[in-house]
Amino acid sequence: MDWELYAWLKRGSRRKTVLLIIDKSKEPLTANDISKKLNIAISQVSFTVKELVEKEVVICLNPKDKIGKLYRVTQEGKMILNEI
Repeated sequence: MDWELYAWLKRGSRRKTVLLIIDKSKEPLTANDISKKLNIAISQVSFTVKELVEKEVVICLNPKDKIGKLYRVTQEGKMILNEI
């Protein structure tokens, strides 16, 4: 378990919320899907998802697409969610 990553996620309520929304979905989600579920601006969601991808707790399933990128939680992300 990466405890620095755990602490980073725990500090950011939006990061944690976005990660939970992606994890609870039965299907991969787009930033637009997440934005609608949380009722927040898509720019905020996009920034948060980008951070989560960089930290490797979320993976983009179709990174070459410019529109409609699909996201899923990685195994590392699931492990951290189980601890939070």
